[in-house]
Amino acid sequence: MSDWKVLYRDQLDQDRSSGSIPSKEAALRRARNLYRDRRAAIYRIEGPAGRIIPREEIMHWVSANKW
Repeated sequence: MSDWKVLYRDQLDQDRSSGSIPSKEAALRRARNLYRDRRAAIYRIEGPAGRIIPREEIMHWVSANKW
């Protein structure tokens, strides 16, 4: 199984990468929580085989899945 990771900028203005996340859905939830709870700026989600979920798609998902 390939893993996913969230790339973001934290509240201290540092670029960060989440730890390994086992699924796309879990990565989207992690991005939502980082954005909502830690006020992080989400850049993108990187997945297996070079798959990238861009910020716009993530923020659309966050808006539709607030909780």
